[in-house]
Amino acid sequence: MNRQLMPYYVSRAVLSALFGWFFSLNAGPWLGVLTGLLVYAGFLWYAHSGRYLVETNNPLFPLRRDARARAIRDKATVTAVGVAGLAFLGLSIAAWILGLGHQIGSLALVLGAVTYFVVSNWLFVKS
Repeated sequence: MNRQLMPYYVSRAVLSALFGWFFSLNAGPWLGVLTGLLVYAGFLWYAHSGRYLVETNNPLFPLRRDARARAIRDKATVTAVGVAGLAFLGLSIAAWILGLGHQIGSLALVLGAVTYFVVSNWLFVKS
């Protein structure tokens, strides 16, 4: 671990613990601990993945995107919003025709988030 990033590691550990604690209130302690660990692993992965420029002059927010990363983020965001919007439309029509419940927005949001991460990772690996 990079010693210059220690404030980042500590601050993200606190955020991950809070997120895990909040999740444990609804899902139980084991899922809360697992969620907190996964969130912290994500923070560590972002810091060491090579996707971001690391600027140590701002110890709590050292990660910056370069032009390539910003272009990938923009493409992934446009794709995810399009997929989520079309999924919401399709699910709304299906719910109306089939008489299903009206809690389809969360499913469309999850589909959009998964699309964002899949497209983002694919573009980073591809280029």
